[in-house]
Amino acid sequence: MPFSSGIDVTLSNADLWKKFPSPMEMILTKKIGRKMFPNLEYSVHELNPTAMYEIYLHMERMDEHKYRFIKNEKNEWDDYARGDPITPIQKIKHKSGGQTGMFWMDGPISFEQIRLTNNPETDKKDHICLQSMHKWRPVVTIRKLENGDKNSAFDEEFRMENVWFMAVTMYQNQAIKGLKVENNKFASGFRETGNHKTVISTRGIKRTASETFPTPPSSTSPPSKKNGHSPIAHPFPNPGNFDFSMMGAANQYWMNPYQNMWNYGYNMGQQMAPQPVMGQWNMQNMGKSKNMSHEQQGNPNNNIVPEFYGLNNF
Repeated sequence: MPFSSGIDVTLSNADLWKKFPSPMEMILTKKIGRKMFPNLEYSVHELNPTAMYEIYLHMERMDEHKYRFIKNEKNEWDDYARGDPITPIQKIKHKSGGQTGMFWMDGPISFEQIRLTNNPETDKKDHICLQSMHKWRPVVTIRKLENGDKNSAFDEEFRMENVWFMAVTMYQNQAIKGLKVENNKFASGFRETGNHKTVISTRGIKRTASETFPTPPSSTSPPSKKNGHSPIAHPFPNPGNFDFSMMGAANQYWMNPYQNMWNYGYNMGQQMAPQPVMGQWNMQNMGKSKNMSHEQQGNPNNNIVPEFYGLNNF
């Protein structure tokens, strides 16, 4: 809005503020203060591009009343008592310090670092102490520095007509709380879905060593057959990379990659009754590969890898 100096100040994020019913509510916390949301972002025009300016923000009590919230169809605020004594004004200088008019006009001027508290003894930088259940209006001060000298500066204050709020220690209007959670990216943890996105992984399932090569039975006795069936086969995803050192010592179980199960026997190629195992010739020729000739099948020195059948394919 224009003033006598011709400087124009507007709220650059006014569309966000308009989403909320009036009056806006801002939370006060005693220990660390609470950042405002929506925060205050201003656009300034008609400054002298080469002159030096500082910009400040403070909160102004709007009246002498203390309010309470009445839950009804209108969700009204009632000025039920006389307000607390007005506290001294705390002006917070923008963190950019003294800059040229061209700098300030180049983009939005944000006071997102401001924190609101109800602790009158706070001495923390960028903290503004307010009284809860009172009406407050932010005020922007533009200070023009004459020849860079603060002593010869002059100030001009700017107030946005529809930008004000009620200071509270907990939200009274639940509609405002819901809108803040919905629009504030830092409040995603309060949403029903939390702050985690559902991601469908396209990667394979990682298996542990015990899943890839299951631990054999602890007993050294041959496995019993139930109803004439052999023990359930264990998964064996990649027989080409099988480590035959896992076959174990005499009279122990070993993993047979071609039968996809644990077998009992004395090393590879030997067997103990009554549990049969595969002989060396049978294991070399298991699968009847399509890429091997009849002469090559069973030849322990051939260098062609057979294509196995009946195994898991990954």
